[in-house]
Amino acid sequence: MLTHRASARLLARTSLLAAAAFTLAQPAFAQDAAEQAAEEGIGTEIIVTAQKRAQSLSDVSLSVSAVSTETLAANNTVTLEGLQTLVPSISFGNDFNFAKLFIRGIGLSSSLPGVDPSVALHVDGVVVSLAQAQLGSMFDLERVEVLRGPQGTLYGRNATGGAVNLITAKPSDTLEGYVRQTLGGDALLIQTDAAIGGPIAEGVRGRLAVQRIKRDGYGVNEFTGNEIDNANQWSGRAHLEFLPSDSVNILLTGEYHREDDRSLAIKFREVSFPGVLNDNIAANDGLSALGQRLNADGSQARFATNPRNVATNFDPINDREQWALTAAITVDASDAVSIKSLTSYRSFDAIFFHDFDMSTYLGYPLAQTNALRSSANHWQPVFQHQFSQELQANVDTDKFHGVFGLFYLDEQIEVENHIGLDVLTNTDPFRVQFDGRLDVKTWAAFANLTYDLSDQFSVKAGARYSWEERRLRNQAGLGSAALNRLVLDPMQWDATKSWDDFSPSLGFEFRPNDDLMLYGNWSRGFKSGTAEIGSTRKLSATQPLPFVDPEKVEAFEVGSKYSAGALSANLAVFFQRLKNGQFSLTRAIPTPPFFTSTLTNAAVSEAYGAEFDVLWRPSREFTLNASVGYLHSEFTKFSASDPLDPRLFAPGAVEADLIKDLSGNATRMSPKWSLNLNPTYSVGMNNGGEVQFGSNFSYRSKQFHTEFNDDRMAQDGYIQLDANIRYKHSDGHFSANAWVRNITNELVYAGSFAVSTSRAIGGTLMPPRTYGITLGYDF
Repeated sequence: MLTHRASARLLARTSLLAAAAFTLAQPAFAQDAAEQAAEEGIGTEIIVTAQKRAQSLSDVSLSVSAVSTETLAANNTVTLEGLQTLVPSISFGNDFNFAKLFIRGIGLSSSLPGVDPSVALHVDGVVVSLAQAQLGSMFDLERVEVLRGPQGTLYGRNATGGAVNLITAKPSDTLEGYVRQTLGGDALLIQTDAAIGGPIAEGVRGRLAVQRIKRDGYGVNEFTGNEIDNANQWSGRAHLEFLPSDSVNILLTGEYHREDDRSLAIKFREVSFPGVLNDNIAANDGLSALGQRLNADGSQARFATNPRNVATNFDPINDREQWALTAAITVDASDAVSIKSLTSYRSFDAIFFHDFDMSTYLGYPLAQTNALRSSANHWQPVFQHQFSQELQANVDTDKFHGVFGLFYLDEQIEVENHIGLDVLTNTDPFRVQFDGRLDVKTWAAFANLTYDLSDQFSVKAGARYSWEERRLRNQAGLGSAALNRLVLDPMQWDATKSWDDFSPSLGFEFRPNDDLMLYGNWSRGFKSGTAEIGSTRKLSATQPLPFVDPEKVEAFEVGSKYSAGALSANLAVFFQRLKNGQFSLTRAIPTPPFFTSTLTNAAVSEAYGAEFDVLWRPSREFTLNASVGYLHSEFTKFSASDPLDPRLFAPGAVEADLIKDLSGNATRMSPKWSLNLNPTYSVGMNNGGEVQFGSNFSYRSKQFHTEFNDDRMAQDGYIQLDANIRYKHSDGHFSANAWVRNITNELVYAGSFAVSTSRAIGGTLMPPRTYGITLGYDF
């Protein structure tokens, strides 16, 4: 295990060697590439707004990847999970209907309402604060930008791991649009995408885009016979742009997304312990054991026969609706100064349901008269709305470039948790109900400055001051069908806490020639403290308030950006140290035996690694996108008890005696290696049309889903292969694209967690092999 100082020395040495090697190796190849590109009339420049101003990707002194809409469409990538096959050092997980993005080993490590993501998601500059609201479809995009490493200065709270920006397609000066119809199988997919935009009147432009996805399920509930992990979605977006003068731009946007299906189902698989008898056998039928899985007739429940199936008496429910209204007003005060106001309101309303008891037992009288059994069904309505306001001033002179800003967010989240409890025979079944409301108010002031000391050397400095207040009101109690909601000895509390933070950054840029930039950055990031909505942790006035401390990260990064003609290549080497990482731990309670989730702070974790990506277009016919990432992320100080340790349920067990030192263990969702290769080759047809052959090779090494590094709760290394063949007619209007994702049908778990004393693991799966054809008409 490396110490902080040793890691920093390793970073410095590796960075110098990498930068020197890259600088020395590039001149001859660069000259050839540039000359060839000039002759072919091609280039690799990509414009991004990662630093809240338009820049060429090669001029952004950060580790940034940009994914074009053409790349997303090639294999019908419509969700965030697809980004991990295109971008290094990013991992995607989901469970309990939460999106869990990880960048460089930092991400959302909790499925408890009220805990914010550690990777910020923005749509056209507006933050999507709720993790459950980040699972919507990506459609009608111009590009996706992925920023790796803490982005505390410009993006503020909840960007300790990095940020993902979705940039939507905007109205243009000419009438344009498209209609695309997709038909796919094995699970029948019918998908329609359409957009139209252009001038409406003098100084007024608009764009309207819609998407409809209807797909059969990837699995089946073997008890009900209904499909699960299906899709039934509607999405729409409208832009209305006003140009009252050459210096004023007003963009009004409305968005809507609706889902009503049985997606994101949690699957169960059995685990075993050395020396512990497996209870999933017929010989155990009729035995009265607390937590044993039973069917309605008292027989022993079995796991589903297919890992993509479930066998429960209730189907999962994923019923969500979200919408947003945004106003972006930009005024060019002078040639060097522009002012931007970004005002947005977002609303999210959902009902989720999961059946956790792994049986067809309804929770009513059993055949046996002395049975005490578990009926764990989780019904969760969630409502969230947020109002955000950001003011930006962009200053761009010959030598000075700066972004100054103010930010305000007012957010409210309301959650109900209805969970079935153990049931006594011939009695009315009880349930436990945890209700809560979280009110968040935050504001920040920030600045990000670059000054050119010469044509070759620039210095950077940034800072953000943030203040955040959270008020949490919870109530919990027991209820029953007969008594509706009888609150027995209710647990209620109302608590408020606030935090403030100063996150600075420093850096430099050095350009030894027109094609190469070397850079270095030091930065800090901050995610505010919080508490669980519906928590039962504060059961009396003598217990401490259930807030966890803020999550903070400090990072160092050096890198290089090279762009000349047909070739662009980017290298980044980094070291980061996370303090007080917010983790949701599954704790075992021996008496009576059950599991509960508790939000806590992991003491310290450290990570170092490197990323290299290249875009090469040696000819009009051939393009290669490639990237590789190496990540070593581990805890340096953290202790906890393992919920899958069978000793926790031994007679007289004391959890405190089984605490494990997790120092040296890998952090969650942190594969050491990530590799992506995306070559495309185009062939001209005699009729003037074009056929493009594309493929994508993606590799992720082993990653653990918990801090205990248990192989039973991990995803082994895997390769995902995608391919497509696209035909485009000579008139530029008609196109046909045949695609297939996950060709080898890899079974990949997006997340895992301990379920109950039934010795079972719950988890969600990435999609299986999918394929289809998309017919399009562009105008």
